[in-house]
Amino acid sequence: MRLREWTVEDAAWYARATRDPEVQRYTTDPPTTTEQQVAAAIEALPGNPAVASFCIEDAGERCGNVAVDFRDGVGHVSYLVAAEARGRGLATGALTEFVAWILAHHPVTELRLWTHRDNAGSRKVAERAGFVRDPARDEDREVKGEVWPTVAYHLVP
Repeated sequence: MRLREWTVEDAAWYARATRDPEVQRYTTDPPTTTEQQVAAAIEALPGNPAVASFCIEDAGERCGNVAVDFRDGVGHVSYLVAAEARGRGLATGALTEFVAWILAHHPVTELRLWTHRDNAGSRKVAERAGFVRDPARDEDREVKGEVWPTVAYHLVP
């Protein structure tokens, strides 16, 4: 497993990956995400110091995404693994490596992430990567026109 920079050639793959029912069930990616939208987001990455995102790759196969948005010294982390790559431990490995990269390259006071309360897989990934439950930040969030019960995690360097 390795993390690599996204290229425009990855856009069609990512747009398809977001249509997976589990991705739709547990991420904020809309089901209408297009290759063109993804390509534009990829092209904007190098010029935006407030975000970072990498493709999770395993044996030359695109497998998922890790991303972070930086706001006021806090990194807000997210990740997804495509349907065909789940169950291989890639999310935990990628998130662990990504956290190390963030801490080595960005001055953050804390990393945070949230997940849908029912997303047991994502919750295990967060905990295995060193994140700790932060119940004070649990909240109901409006996502794609629905109210999602979310649970919060954080990691302090």
